[in-house]
Amino acid sequence: MSASTSWPTGLLPALVTPLHDDELDVPALGQLIERHVGAGVSGLVIGGGTGEFGALSLDERRALAEETIRLVAGRVPVVVQTGALATRDTIALSRHAQQIGAFGLLVASPFGEPINWAERFRFYEHVTAGVDLPIMIYNTPPAGILTIEQVRQLAVLPNVSAIKDSSGDTTLLGDLLLPSSGGLDVFVGSDSFLPYAIAGGANGAVFGAASFIPDVVVQMIDRLRTAPNDERTQQLWRELRSFLRFMEQSPNYVALCKAGCGLEGLAVGDVRAPYLMPSEKEVGELAERLTALRAVFGAVTAAP
Repeated sequence: MSASTSWPTGLLPALVTPLHDDELDVPALGQLIERHVGAGVSGLVIGGGTGEFGALSLDERRALAEETIRLVAGRVPVVVQTGALATRDTIALSRHAQQIGAFGLLVASPFGEPINWAERFRFYEHVTAGVDLPIMIYNTPPAGILTIEQVRQLAVLPNVSAIKDSSGDTTLLGDLLLPSSGGLDVFVGSDSFLPYAIAGGANGAVFGAASFIPDVVVQMIDRLRTAPNDERTQQLWRELRSFLRFMEQSPNYVALCKAGCGLEGLAVGDVRAPYLMPSEKEVGELAERLTALRAVFGAVTAAP
């Protein structure tokens, strides 16, 4: 596929990885998928940061991709995050994703011991040469934030057709949304930047909090597109923004996503070490904020 491949428009939630007894929980994964498909998501992203990919073995990542694609059964596009510390592992995971029917790839460049720009470009060059799937660049702080000029250089590589921007930089996000950035489809990964991204023409959003409130985020994106100035839209955004800021400011974002799934009736298990589940106090605050968000969401969607 070429760099002109069209990506889905809307919410592509970054799913948590359900675990039970420290193994992939396939029944829980199925329940999670059904909740999201029923909520009207435009696709699913698996094996990303929210999915604890750094704590999963390569075999576990392959199994996660295989089971997800089997359970989704073609109802929505599945995007597999295949970034790894070694280029050969990323290529192997990417080829596997292509073989089993993934729609596309989200690819974070190696992190840990920092790599320089020449190494980073060569990494993406090798990955794009190894597969024919559309590729979404993952612009995330752990891998080092890309400059707009670096994005332009990556945009000319075969199959690179989108970017998930989790930079937390509104200026960079605005630049990415300009045609001069390389023409990539843009997905916002910084939760609370959602309205700015949609107003600027972004394709949609990819972030972890949607793992347990997909219906709210789907509705929010739809309202931001169709009635951005409506009072109900603004009311919902005020409550959702407060909720997302609480999530973003916590040192336990991934763990809170799993705790949130539990509060929403989705038994996805705990995070894997070295991650830690949030304290009872933090889960209590999450529950209070979730109740308030659900109340506003219910009022907005019930209004004629």
